[in-house]
Amino acid sequence: METVTLACRAMNTRFELVLHGANAGSLRAAGEEALREVERLEAQLSLFRPGSEIARVNALAAREPVRVSPETFGLLERSQQLRRETGGAFDITMAPLLRCWGMLGRNVGRMPGADELAAARSVCGMALVELDGADFSVRFSREGVMLDLGAIGKGYAVEKAAEILRDAGVTSALIHGGTSTVFAIGAPPEGDAW
Repeated sequence: METVTLACRAMNTRFELVLHGANAGSLRAAGEEALREVERLEAQLSLFRPGSEIARVNALAAREPVRVSPETFGLLERSQQLRRETGGAFDITMAPLLRCWGMLGRNVGRMPGADELAAARSVCGMALVELDGADFSVRFSREGVMLDLGAIGKGYAVEKAAEILRDAGVTSALIHGGTSTVFAIGAPPEGDAW
């Protein structure tokens, strides 16, 4: 039994794959394809990459509807559904509040003033985001709204990586994105479960 471990940095964290199987070359090829998918999704969904779909939406959607890929649109719809199901606890429009508290990107945190907090709150909430399924477009009802798919994007990337591994015939794998998002396929060679 061969073991292959691969990793990459994406979505501001470390993604790692541990693959078990009979052929190290096949495992490595499948793992590399899975990690390329993670990197593709980062390039599409990242708030911090200027060329990503989400960065384009954040830059333009307050002025005009912005078309996105069906894949990104599906994640936005799922995010909207999760917001409803959690009574607002899950909300991908919290980036202005995170920025105001100094917790967006590589910032270290700080105490905002009351006016700054009020201004950030006024541009948060999925009610400010209009999704049009007829043309896969996104529009914001006011300037300053921002989408951040960090809370759903990492899990989605892990799921897509797992799909690729399964399609390649991998029957034993552990995939994680920053250790907080984990997916297991089968069991490790030395046990009944991960």
